Amino acid sequence: MNKDKVICPCKKVTKGDILVAMKKGALTYKDVKKATGAGSKCGHCKDDVKNFIKKHKDDI
Repeated sequence: MNKDKVICPCKKVTKGDILVAMKKGALTYKDVKKATGAGSKCGHCKDDVKNFIKKHKDDI
């Protein structure tokens, strides 16, 4: 996985940013949105963020 890949272009949030937020306890879309801003502007990346969280939740 490329941690530098942008998952939310509006807020420039990367996969690595989401992983850091998850390690700090943000394990839901709402938590990740609050911690990183991902999905808080246009919402186009919402499904991508949710899928990423679901896929990597067990890795934390």
